[in-house]
Amino acid sequence: MDGQQSLDVELGKTYRLDRVAAVHTSRDTPESDEAARSHAARAVEYVSGEVDQHRAAWLARWNASDVQIEGDPVAQRALRFAAYHLLSSANPQDERVSVGAKGLSGPGYKGHVFWDTEIFMLPFYLLTYPEAARALLMYRFHTLAAARADAARRGYRGALYAWESADTGEDMTPPFAIAPDGEVVRILTGEQEQHISADVAYAVWNYWRATDDDRFLVDAGAEILVETARFWASRSTLEDDKRYHIRGVIGPDEYHEAVDDNAYTNGLAQWNLDAAAEVAEIFSERWPVQWQALSRRLGLADEEWRTWQQVARDLYTGFNERTGLFEQFHGYFDLEDIDLATYSTRTAPMDLLLGRERIAQSQVIKQPDVVMLVHLLWDRLPADVRKINFDYYEPRCGHGSSLSPAIHALVAARLGDTELAERYFHQSAEIDLANNMGNAANGVHVGALGGLWQATVFGFAGLRLITEDGPECDPMLPSSWRSLSMRLQWRGLWHEFNLSGRGAADNSKGDP
Repeated sequence: MDGQQSLDVELGKTYRLDRVAAVHTSRDTPESDEAARSHAARAVEYVSGEVDQHRAAWLARWNASDVQIEGDPVAQRALRFAAYHLLSSANPQDERVSVGAKGLSGPGYKGHVFWDTEIFMLPFYLLTYPEAARALLMYRFHTLAAARADAARRGYRGALYAWESADTGEDMTPPFAIAPDGEVVRILTGEQEQHISADVAYAVWNYWRATDDDRFLVDAGAEILVETARFWASRSTLEDDKRYHIRGVIGPDEYHEAVDDNAYTNGLAQWNLDAAAEVAEIFSERWPVQWQALSRRLGLADEEWRTWQQVARDLYTGFNERTGLFEQFHGYFDLEDIDLATYSTRTAPMDLLLGRERIAQSQVIKQPDVVMLVHLLWDRLPADVRKINFDYYEPRCGHGSSLSPAIHALVAARLGDTELAERYFHQSAEIDLANNMGNAANGVHVGALGGLWQATVFGFAGLRLITEDGPECDPMLPSSWRSLSMRLQWRGLWHEFNLSGRGAADNSKGDP
């Protein structure tokens, strides 16, 4: 048979077998099979050199991304497990692909790309591997045409990104699924979980802010910000109360469908509109020729960006100044308030225990929604508002998503509750390493791994990026962590942090 080989071996002796493989696709060459065979045959001749290059490449990546923990070997293993899968999944040399929800580790979600990539994974790449972050955002730029087509199909302007995206950027969300009890359930996330467009815009803005990559902004980033802002401007409706509203959506909390004025969706849409208006001003002042060309190509009206500012200013957010609370969506506070403490020994998700109808009529949430908004817009919210909302929504979260515990760990740590944060940190770490959700066979949860890294860096290390002197840390380490050391890249400079529970040292360098 073709490819079959044989060899003689002796009992008691140790043998080493090296397997060389090469992969080419039709995107590389029409003769992908032959190209792969030829490449593998050539590689055999210099395999030791390839191994040396492989080791050197991994060493460089580890040196850039390793977070070192003293005092908690379990946490150390979890963070290195996370870094390994994140580093393995990204390819800075190919901006036509992104990272699916399972990375390269399993068939779950068929390799589709979700908001996990931009919101949960991208900060890791942004601060340790910016070339990979750029490629991932260029994937969104290359799928902008599909996002525009989806928005137009629904009667809106601008770009609505796919909830589940693949190579073309068309939405691949399945219309139906089979529930554990055999019920056929309609899947509405592809139609209603529209915050994805603001998530992509948020990642674009943060990449530019962290790298000063003006070429990316001019060639791709500004267009994404403009088109997502145009979507939200057309998606929002001015009503009799003189406020703009966004109705019929699903927020990160997928237990509640077709809700009106979801706090996360409206909050990120408001941010998206403001950011796009700011970029439009910057672009037109710094690169007027390119801005005029982009405006002509997109059919931008003169000072259309001022409309975005008006919509952002008058967009309903559900915030109550008297209580300091965001209502997760209109009518949420009127729902049944279920004490999740009575279900503390549960081994099944809350939606299975309560049923789809009852959970939709309750305040039980699947994953952080308002708390997620607090995390992303931390510097725009007063300290008391952050705490009030976390204290209200944390007890009502059923953690039905793998993305949930890490964000709770992050916010709890930033609020100073390191004991609660550490509990959530280890819950997140055990999703794959202990299979505590029972579905690791479909692949690791790469978004949760990115969240675990964020919980460490933004939570326990207290990293702040908006400072006059560059990145700063205000650590709140768990009592068992004697120290935390890490390296981060910010605007072309590498910063080394050596932290304890009492302070931080930062040594900036120009090169990796």
